[in-house]
Amino acid sequence: MAALEAANPDAVAAALSTNDDACSITTWYEAHKALTFKTVIIPLPAPFVAWLGSDGPCVLPRTKRGARATARTRVDDDDCELSDAEDDGAAPHFPDLERDVDAAVAAVGGAAFVKLNWSAPQDAAWLGQLKCESAGDVFALLAASSLVKQDVARAAKVVLAVRRFAAVEASREFRCFWLDGQLVAACQRHVDTVSRDLADEVVLSEVRSRLRAFFDRALSLPAHCVVDVVVEARSTYLVDVNVAAQRTDPLLFAWADVLALRCPAAGPRPPTQSFELRVVEGDQFAVRASAMSSFRAPMDVAAIAEAGGLDELVRRSRLDDSSSSSSDRGVD
Repeated sequence: MAALEAANPDAVAAALSTNDDACSITTWYEAHKALTFKTVIIPLPAPFVAWLGSDGPCVLPRTKRGARATARTRVDDDDCELSDAEDDGAAPHFPDLERDVDAAVAAVGGAAFVKLNWSAPQDAAWLGQLKCESAGDVFALLAASSLVKQDVARAAKVVLAVRRFAAVEASREFRCFWLDGQLVAACQRHVDTVSRDLADEVVLSEVRSRLRAFFDRALSLPAHCVVDVVVEARSTYLVDVNVAAQRTDPLLFAWADVLALRCPAAGPRPPTQSFELRVVEGDQFAVRASAMSSFRAPMDVAAIAEAGGLDELVRRSRLDDSSSSSSDRGVD
């Protein structure tokens, strides 16, 4: 495996012959909509895609409601400048898309979680939250996300998936590894904390049973993929389907470990008999930093937000704008 990784920057995908398009939400949602959160899929127009993929300042589109995360303020770092809908007429404008996104948010219940073909803007959570209530909120998250830019770069047809927002218990989210049409491994989705209930063997046994039953359904999944699911008290939900590739974090596993669990089956797919389940516990699988910790706001912005939240960030920004009115750079 080490030699393979050295020879190929995406050795896992090469070993499994994975196909990105097979894991796009446009491919899997319709067949599984009874098992996942209500979603409205909107094809994105070319001008909006070009705006998302462009380099330089991220001046937000003009929208009727603006974005809560950036209302009447601006957040800057070396790569991203977010400015709200009250800025000058140089801001882009996508009225038809705004209307469609607002309608989609209403259709899924008034609060939404969004993603593109493969990726959600989780790396933009430092703006305040991932829950969107308007097109302005959606545009702000997309503009601040590096993960979204990666989707734009590799998708032939970029779509926006507006999904019903649901508060989920973190200890009930699991990442599952589906190889050769079989569940071979699963692990706790949030590896930056210990969930005490998962230390209970009775609870773990129930989780194993629920995951086994879920994947023994007639799912229309690619032969190889990584599936995120939520195991709640009465139901198990499909959250996302990810590409089986090195860019997909295996969390408590290494990809070499996952590939070692492969057992290609001949003939019809057998029921899920056994799979390896890992949770954060003791020294064996210790707490890890969240993968999203590498996507942070500028240090001064993060410190202010931690001290007083978004309100303090807005207050400081206004003070900075006032004090800079007589400086060389003038008023923005």
